[in-house]
Formats: sequence, C-alpha cells, structure tokens
Amino acid sequence: MMTTTLDTGLAGEWLGWRADREQGLRDPYGWLSLAGLHWLDEQARTFDGIPGAWSASPRAARVTATADEGLIVEDLLLDGTTQLSTSEGASALFAEAGGLRLELLRRDGRYAIRVRDPHSPALGAFSGVSAFAYDPGWVVPARFVLFTPPPVMRAETAQPGLRRRREVVGELRVELGGTEYALAATAGRGSDLSVAFTDATRGSVTAPWRTLAVRRPRAGRAVLDFNRALNPPSAFTPFGTCIRPPAGNALPFAVEAGERAPS
Repeated sequence: MMTTTLDTGLAGEWLGWRADREQGLRDPYGWLSLAGLHWLDEQARTFDGIPGAWSASPRAARVTATADEGLIVEDLLLDGTTQLSTSEGASALFAEAGGLRLELLRRDGRYAIRVRDPHSPALGAFSGVSAFAYDPGWVVPARFVLFTPPPVMRAETAQPGLRRRREVVGELRVELGGTEYALAATAGRGSDLSVAFTDATRGSVTAPWRTLAVRRPRAGRAVLDFNRALNPPSAFTPFGTCIRPPAGNALPFAVEAGERAPS
C-alpha cells in the first residue's frame, strides 16, 4: 500500500502522542504508583505501612491519628480525628505520609483508600508499553447515534464483586471487514466519547480489554483511531476499579492496533 503524506503526518503525530502517553505512565504518583486498595467500614482498622485508624459510614470516611504518626491532612499534621466525603465514582486526595499519597474513593456506595507510592515496584520496573506499528487502515469512520435518555446500568469491574454505574450516551456504528458493528459509548473527557472493547487478541497479545477515546462527533459523524487504543489502569495494577466493556463491545476479530498487554 502506498504511504501518502497524510498517512506520514498521522504516524508522526501518533509517535508524539505515544511518547506523551509513556511519560504520563512514569508520573511518580500515576497509575503505576498504586500500591494498595483498602475498603473501609464502620469498624476502625489499621493497615500496614499507613498511619492512623480508618473507618467509614455511608456518608464519609474517617481517620484518627496522633501527631507522632506523621499523617498530613490538608497540609496540617493530624492529631485527632477528621473526615472527608466524595461523590460516587469520584476520587480525592485525602492525606499524605512519608511520601505516600492516600486517595479516598467511593465505588458502589462504599469508601476505600488507595495508596500511591512513588517507589512502587511496578513504577520502578516500568520500561515502556509495547504497541503495534501505526496502521492507517485502523483509522475508520463511524456514525454516532445519541441515546435520549441514556440508559444506566450496573456493570462489572476489574475488582471481583464490585459493580459500578455505567451511563451509555449512545453507540458508534462502524463498518469493519464488510460488517457493521455497534459499540456502546460513554462520556469521556470534555465532550469526547469513550469506548471500552475486546477483540480476538485479548488476554494474550493484548490486555483483557482496551479503551479508545473518540473525539466529539460532528453532525453524527466520528472517527475511531484504533492505533490509539489504550490499556486501562487495571491492566497495570491490581488496585484499579475500571469498568469492564459491555458484552456488545466484543469484536470477533483481531484488532492489531494500539497498545499490547503490559509486560
């Protein structure tokens, strides 16, 4: 196949985007820094390597610590009890201790703290993420169908037994190999869409599933660039709570584009 100037420009842009992606994964407090996930309940508990006694009610999480434990909350050394709440599906920095960042999250009505450690083994061992070579054949047009109102369902996640709310804003209808497929889409960053999908490479060459950001559709039209398919955070860490793709987003062929499974 002849390579056009346009294809060359897209490939160069993709290489820059890949470099930014890998630099983001090297963030000392990014996804590779996750070193623990602790679910909270009414009983105050302590966790190895983390100061304080932690608990939660349906309304908020609480922590009690003495000054000599060195737990910093809102830039102040905690000596007593404090609490914090966040909305469903959200995360917020709660506290810091000895270089660790303790992140509060709420999933399926439950509170948890997640530990971010800039010295985590995964971050120390990270040497990049392998990806398929850029292929313009995997940049395909799609038709977007908006759902009004968007259906809401409870979906499985990377954490066994944990389910999360998923709002499907519409579907992207794309023709691949002469067959049309409808991929459920959720809201992404800003006005973009997000598609989680599986394909025939899953679990071997690629992660159990991958995600694809799709720029805001214009006049019902969008473009899916599978070269930009990414591993979800849960592919890098056992402490992610990522939502699994809906059953209808399973493509029955190999999508040899985008990121491969992390080594």
